[in-house]
Amino acid sequence: MFDKMTPTQEKRVLRYILAVGFATFLAVWFNWPLAFCAPLFTAKFIVDKPSFHMMHVKQLLFALLSTGVIGLLVSTGLPNYKVPFLLVLSAGLMWGYYLFTDAKWTMFATFLIIELVLIPALTIIDKQAALDVAGGFAFSGTLAVALYALSHVYFPEERSEFQGFPSSPLPDDVRWHAALRALVISFPLLCLFFFFQLSHVLLTVAFVALLAFMTTGEKAKKTTLFFVVSNLIGGIVAFIVFFIMSLVPNMYFYMLVMLLVISLFGTFIYVYPEKAPIFATAFTGFTVLMGTSMTTGGLDDKFFARIFQLILVVAYMVFMAYFLESRQQKHAR
Repeated sequence: MFDKMTPTQEKRVLRYILAVGFATFLAVWFNWPLAFCAPLFTAKFIVDKPSFHMMHVKQLLFALLSTGVIGLLVSTGLPNYKVPFLLVLSAGLMWGYYLFTDAKWTMFATFLIIELVLIPALTIIDKQAALDVAGGFAFSGTLAVALYALSHVYFPEERSEFQGFPSSPLPDDVRWHAALRALVISFPLLCLFFFFQLSHVLLTVAFVALLAFMTTGEKAKKTTLFFVVSNLIGGIVAFIVFFIMSLVPNMYFYMLVMLLVISLFGTFIYVYPEKAPIFATAFTGFTVLMGTSMTTGGLDDKFFARIFQLILVVAYMVFMAYFLESRQQKHAR
């Protein structure tokens, strides 16, 4: 596999390993709220934005700060009125899904969706916890942006002139239809969470809210295969790491294992670029599954609960993909 890599691929793999590995090291040793988001976001930025320009950094920082402000504003008392709040939340999510199809606003939309799910939900449970999570999320995102920028300073791509962000190739009616479809997938779980305050499934709900958009442009069979394969890979790798750490529960050994996992994912992403979305999503699933284990260097009793939740997420997404496609085919007739 390694002999297939070009010098450019080697540089990109090394950039991925060092940046994501350093983010993981900081998350493990300093363990702030939502610290595991730092390696997750760092990996996403490096994969999604392989070419570098200062406009990318400005875009990411603007997305992070502005969506944080929106999330906090929405949280100021409104979540206590569940029905009005859910209406505002659905409008915000649909706007986020609509912006997701425009390269200029993709990161803003990503952060907006996460902020709208996490911060208001935690406000209902504990306002101080919501502020802590908001601060931790902002710090994780800022650290990821900084590592993304530094990784390109020390491992630069070939020089190319920045042509600006391309406009969305889709017409507005298609973008709004895709946004509505994504909202139909995520909104039932959001309602279930807010009415019953199921705090233990919060990350799962946020995960579904992000994945919902992936079902809008593909056939159900292809979507099903994507979800099953990517999350199966992430789940198997997480289970192996969990098993190894149960044998050798040591912080330094844990970091070596995590670095090995990051190296494998980074290599597969760049050696097999046509399958990069599968491995990138698998790493996201792996990170969510490890949860607080990633930021403590130890194991917790919630790991298997998160495994079960991930299985439910995949089953739900597969069901919704087939359900929406069957409705669309019936309507076409």
